[in-house]
Amino acid sequence: MTHVIKRGGRKQTFMPSKIKSAIKGAAKEAGFSSAKVEDLVKEVGNGVIDFFGKKRVVKAVDIRKSILGRLQRRAKSVASAWKKFERKKSGKF
Repeated sequence: MTHVIKRGGRKQTFMPSKIKSAIKGAAKEAGFSSAKVEDLVKEVGNGVIDFFGKKRVVKAVDIRKSILGRLQRRAKSVASAWKKFERKKSGKF
């Protein structure tokens, strides 16, 4: 079983659904069609899930970097939407 170490040091069970949901939300925000959203979730999400799901412990920040790097290469507008959401969430918008 894989565990994720959050920024504050808290440990959480690795949940692939959270990765897929985050990518889906960013893709929708970027204006992608439903079909393109699903393709991107499969392409980016499954790659990240396969890679990190094999490890015992991973850092949340490493998962984030991997997702953003893949999004930057495949769909820059989705990566931008992701970053915009993060800024808004942190109050640095």
